[in-house]
Amino acid sequence: MINWIKHIRQSGSKHVTSHGRYLYKLIWLGCISVCIPLILASAVYYQFAMNRAQEQIMNESNSSLSSMKDRAERIFQTIEQESLQLAVDPILSGFFLEPNQDNSWLWHRDFLDKINLVKNSDSFINEIYFYNTMENVVLSNRYGVIEKQSYPYKNDIDTIIASEELSQWAYLPSAQKDGYVTFARRLPNMGDGQAQGILAFEIEKSAISEFLDSDTYLLPMGQNLFVIHHKVIPGSGELGYDQVLSLMKGLGSIDGIKDRSSNTGSFLSKGIDGEQAHFLYTKNIYGRIYVTIVPEKTIAGQLNWIRNVTLLFLFIFITFGVVLTYFNSKWAYNPIGQLMKHSKALRIGQIQNKQNELDYIKECLDFLNMETEKLGGFMASIQPTLREKFLQQLINGEYLRKEPLLRDCEANGITVHATNVVIIVDADNIAREKRFRPDEKGIIAFVISNVMQEIIQTYPSVRGYVIPDRGRGVALLQFRADTEQDEMLRLTEEYAESVCDSLKEHLSMKATAGVGRFYFHIEDVPVSCKEAESALQYRIFNHTKNVLFIEHLENEKKMTAFRYPREFETAIIDALDKGELDLAAEGLAAFSEAIRASQSYRFIYQSYHLLLSTLISSLEKQGATLLDILDHDWFGQLHTRQTSQEIADWFAGSLFPMYIWLTTNYRNESGQSVVQQVCKHIRANCGSDLSLVQCAEQVGLSPSYLSRLFKKEMGVNFLDFVVECKVDEAKRLLTETDQNVSEIALAVGYSERNLNRIFQRFIKMSPSSFRTRQR
Repeated sequence: MINWIKHIRQSGSKHVTSHGRYLYKLIWLGCISVCIPLILASAVYYQFAMNRAQEQIMNESNSSLSSMKDRAERIFQTIEQESLQLAVDPILSGFFLEPNQDNSWLWHRDFLDKINLVKNSDSFINEIYFYNTMENVVLSNRYGVIEKQSYPYKNDIDTIIASEELSQWAYLPSAQKDGYVTFARRLPNMGDGQAQGILAFEIEKSAISEFLDSDTYLLPMGQNLFVIHHKVIPGSGELGYDQVLSLMKGLGSIDGIKDRSSNTGSFLSKGIDGEQAHFLYTKNIYGRIYVTIVPEKTIAGQLNWIRNVTLLFLFIFITFGVVLTYFNSKWAYNPIGQLMKHSKALRIGQIQNKQNELDYIKECLDFLNMETEKLGGFMASIQPTLREKFLQQLINGEYLRKEPLLRDCEANGITVHATNVVIIVDADNIAREKRFRPDEKGIIAFVISNVMQEIIQTYPSVRGYVIPDRGRGVALLQFRADTEQDEMLRLTEEYAESVCDSLKEHLSMKATAGVGRFYFHIEDVPVSCKEAESALQYRIFNHTKNVLFIEHLENEKKMTAFRYPREFETAIIDALDKGELDLAAEGLAAFSEAIRASQSYRFIYQSYHLLLSTLISSLEKQGATLLDILDHDWFGQLHTRQTSQEIADWFAGSLFPMYIWLTTNYRNESGQSVVQQVCKHIRANCGSDLSLVQCAEQVGLSPSYLSRLFKKEMGVNFLDFVVECKVDEAKRLLTETDQNVSEIALAVGYSERNLNRIFQRFIKMSPSSFRTRQR
């Protein structure tokens, strides 16, 4: 890019005299102005896109983790339920209560039938075997009845009997070699004595991995069973199942998940390859922990395309920007070049010819500054004349007696034997055009009065005087006493139209002229001025005419009765409550059209005030306080708008967006109490089977929105809060009542076993130990 610009400079070196150095500075500055924002914008976009893509990958991993959890839970809960049903089967329970050695073969046959039935009903189970210490034999669906010493998994049996766990998932030495993970249960289920037998299910690891995902691993650790999904980096060397398990056992981050207090979460730690990886996990109350491991290299590999696309578009935009800057700079420099050529063509003048463009412009600015100071001094020396002061007092009605008025008219050269009429010209929608500030009414009046003064000089048959007044131009026209009424009307209308057209054409300023009635006596000029002001008020419904005669307006037939358009008012409020700003603007247009048909200034103006009052009442109903609303001074703002267009622009551009913002704020604040209602309901009914859907229906919210609101306000998710409430209720019952653990578990909606698990998890002790410590 630098070489390209050098080439341009070299090619244009022959024309340095005509162009000068400023052009090339302009090109350089333009290129820098293009490149820096583009680079910054690209960096921001790159960071935003990377963060969003990474967040999307993590969300997909979370969804995958939830899906894996749901599918795995169906497998494990089915196997545990089948094991429990087989353990409490009357055939097996009766064996331990009344062992019958004489008919053992009958019992063996019946129980083997049970085992085969369970095995054949579940494709994940490869083998089920039962061992009892009294007979020292193993009943297996694969081997039938076999001596323990002859059974391939005899060492596993000893390991299970030596364990103190009633039920567990484990990798046993012999079964693991054959690719099995074992779920074992010590028998009988009653009592705390020595185990008299075991019931074991051998589950194929490969079958579970194929059902869940090819990269899913089962890792029993104590009372917990880890189900780990490890995303493999494409192109990396593949490890065996047992090798991966061995590496995972050595990860401190896997073991540390058990000790984390939260049920779900994510963190960054070292993976099995020693590199950084994202760990996402979720726990359940049954001791199973589901983990997804996403290596950083996997995420980086999926985000490379963002970097490449960003660099490509950055190069394209910079190239386009540099080319566009070059031609725009040439075009922008063209007037300066022509000015320099013109200056060289001059032989005389007050500004010396300069070769350097900046020096020449500086000379021009110095000259203009000198002339401005001269003009400013001249303008400062001009004060309002005595005639202007007299006319100001006249139109304001400050003369209470006729004698001083006639004396001042004679002194200022104003005839008293003429027909007089007052014209007031006011600019429309100044606030909308934003060319003038509200405090610049004096400038507006000065501009309008100058135009009026220039145009009145083109009417020799009319004597006129113009003064600025309160942001408007006021003209007093005097006609000879013998002038016909129609001629006066024609000249007055023609003059007023010329003023409005000139302001529109030369200054792009839309203006309206109000004309009072014609009066013969000079003391009636204030009355004509008041009538001209009243005529301007009719702009609120008559926006098509530039000149408004009070006599024509008041003589028009008015509607005898008119109804306030409440249906449009209701439509506006409904649209604003829904947050539909465009629909509210359409309703406002229909409302304005309806009230404009009345052709009554007071009715139209009061109708807008009624609409504003209704909007304020609607805000109060939605939780807003009247003091907060009145702080905005909406009635004061409405009072400053005079035309229907100004009022409509104010409603649509200022009031409606503020209404939507206020209602949205108060709705969000009212949402805070919903969570407290749900919490109160949970605490009062913690013994029931509470669900998020049930609570959402009770408060009239969607389950997903209630879940987000609950997490935001309480800091925990809905399920964890329910479990905490149940634990608190169980602690209260253990402390204050003599109910046994089974009754308390039933009272809080748990089984005794689940209550024990939850107490171990939250309190780090059993319910019985907790009661003993409290007492």
